[in-house]
Amino acid sequence: MKFKPELSTAVLERQLLDREFSAAWEAGRVRLGESCLFFPKFSGTTYLPYSQIVNAYLRQEEVNANLCCGRANFDQFFLMVRGTDGQLRRGQVLSKEKGKEALALLAAANPAIEIGYHP
Repeated sequence: MKFKPELSTAVLERQLLDREFSAAWEAGRVRLGESCLFFPKFSGTTYLPYSQIVNAYLRQEEVNANLCCGRANFDQFFLMVRGTDGQLRRGQVLSKEKGKEALALLAAANPAIEIGYHP
Protein backbone atom coordinates (compact mmCIF):
# COMPACT_ATOMS: atom_id res chain seq x y z
CA MET A 1 0.00 0.00 0.00
CA LYS A 2 1.13 3.52 -0.74
CA PHE A 3 1.27 5.92 2.24
CA LYS A 4 1.49 9.69 2.00
CA PRO A 5 1.82 12.05 4.98
CA GLU A 6 -0.81 14.77 5.40
CA LEU A 7 1.97 17.05 6.69
CA SER A 8 5.46 17.11 5.19
CA THR A 9 6.97 17.30 8.69
CA ALA A 10 5.35 14.01 9.71
CA VAL A 11 7.12 11.40 7.56
CA LEU A 12 7.21 7.91 9.13
CA GLU A 13 8.83 4.62 8.12
CA ARG A 14 6.95 2.41 5.67
CA GLN A 15 7.29 -0.74 7.84
CA LEU A 16 5.82 1.04 10.85
CA LEU A 17 2.93 2.35 8.75
CA ASP A 18 2.19 -1.09 7.23
CA ARG A 19 2.12 -2.74 10.66
CA GLU A 20 0.06 0.02 12.25
CA PHE A 21 -2.44 0.25 9.38
CA SER A 22 -3.15 -3.49 9.39
CA ALA A 23 -3.86 -3.43 13.15
CA ALA A 24 -5.76 -0.12 13.13
CA TRP A 25 -9.33 0.19 14.39
CA GLU A 26 -11.70 0.90 11.51
CA ALA A 27 -14.48 3.44 11.99
CA GLY A 28 -15.52 3.75 8.34
CA ARG A 29 -13.34 5.69 5.92
CA VAL A 30 -11.03 6.46 8.81
CA ARG A 31 -8.70 4.14 10.71
CA LEU A 32 -7.09 4.81 14.07
CA GLY A 33 -3.71 3.21 14.68
CA GLU A 34 -1.36 3.39 17.66
CA SER A 35 0.16 6.73 16.68
CA CYS A 36 -1.58 7.83 13.46
CA LEU A 37 -4.96 8.59 11.99
CA PHE A 38 -5.29 6.99 8.53
CA PHE A 39 -7.49 8.22 5.66
CA PRO A 40 -7.78 5.40 3.08
CA LYS A 41 -8.43 6.74 -0.41
CA PHE A 42 -8.63 5.35 -3.92
CA SER A 43 -5.01 6.02 -4.85
CA GLY A 44 -3.44 5.24 -1.48
CA THR A 45 -3.67 6.16 2.17
CA THR A 46 -2.77 9.41 3.84
CA TYR A 47 -1.88 9.59 7.52
CA LEU A 48 -1.69 12.19 10.26
CA PRO A 49 0.17 11.48 13.52
CA TYR A 50 -1.82 12.20 16.68
CA SER A 51 0.90 14.63 17.77
CA GLN A 52 0.05 16.79 14.72
CA ILE A 53 -3.68 17.03 15.57
CA VAL A 54 -4.91 20.20 17.28
CA ASN A 55 -8.70 19.78 17.26
CA ALA A 56 -11.20 17.00 16.49
CA TYR A 57 -14.99 16.84 16.44
CA LEU A 58 -17.89 14.90 14.95
CA ARG A 59 -20.04 16.49 12.24
CA GLN A 60 -23.49 15.31 11.20
CA GLU A 61 -24.80 16.06 7.72
CA GLU A 62 -28.42 15.54 6.89
CA VAL A 63 -29.36 14.15 3.50
CA ASN A 64 -33.04 14.22 2.56
CA ALA A 65 -34.32 12.17 -0.34
CA ASN A 66 -37.67 12.06 -2.11
CA LEU A 67 -38.77 8.47 -2.58
CA CYS A 68 -41.89 7.01 -4.13
CA CYS A 69 -43.41 6.43 -0.69
CA GLY A 70 -42.44 9.80 0.79
CA ARG A 71 -39.35 11.53 2.13
CA ALA A 72 -36.42 9.75 3.77
CA ASN A 73 -33.63 11.11 5.90
CA PHE A 74 -30.12 9.67 5.67
CA ASP A 75 -27.68 11.15 8.16
CA GLN A 76 -23.96 10.96 7.49
CA PHE A 77 -21.30 11.42 10.14
CA PHE A 78 -17.78 12.74 9.64
CA LEU A 79 -14.75 12.84 11.90
CA MET A 80 -13.33 16.34 11.46
CA VAL A 81 -9.66 16.84 12.33
CA ARG A 82 -7.62 20.05 12.28
CA GLY A 83 -3.86 19.63 11.96
CA THR A 84 -1.06 21.88 13.19
CA ASP A 85 -1.05 23.48 9.73
CA GLY A 86 -4.59 24.78 10.34
CA GLN A 87 -6.11 22.65 7.58
CA LEU A 88 -9.34 20.78 8.31
CA ARG A 89 -9.58 17.15 7.19
CA ARG A 90 -12.61 14.89 7.24
CA GLY A 91 -13.27 11.20 7.12
CA GLN A 92 -16.67 9.55 7.04
CA VAL A 93 -17.55 7.26 9.95
CA LEU A 94 -20.25 4.60 9.85
CA SER A 95 -22.36 5.91 12.73
CA LYS A 96 -22.55 8.47 15.48
CA GLU A 97 -21.43 5.84 18.00
CA LYS A 98 -18.33 4.99 15.94
CA GLY A 99 -17.56 8.70 15.71
CA LYS A 100 -17.80 9.11 19.48
CA GLU A 101 -15.53 6.09 19.98
CA ALA A 102 -13.02 7.61 17.55
CA LEU A 103 -13.04 10.89 19.49
CA ALA A 104 -12.49 9.00 22.75
CA LEU A 105 -9.54 7.11 21.24
CA LEU A 106 -8.03 10.36 19.94
CA ALA A 107 -8.38 11.99 23.38
CA ALA A 108 -6.74 8.98 25.03
CA ALA A 109 -3.89 8.90 22.50
CA ASN A 110 -3.11 12.62 22.80
CA PRO A 111 -4.69 14.56 25.70
CA ALA A 112 -3.59 17.85 24.08
CA ILE A 113 -6.20 17.42 21.30
CA GLU A 114 -9.19 19.71 21.84
CA ILE A 115 -12.32 17.61 21.43
CA GLY A 116 -15.41 19.48 20.24
CA TYR A 117 -16.30 22.09 17.67
CA HIS A 118 -14.62 25.50 18.01
CA PRO A 119 -15.46 28.13 15.36
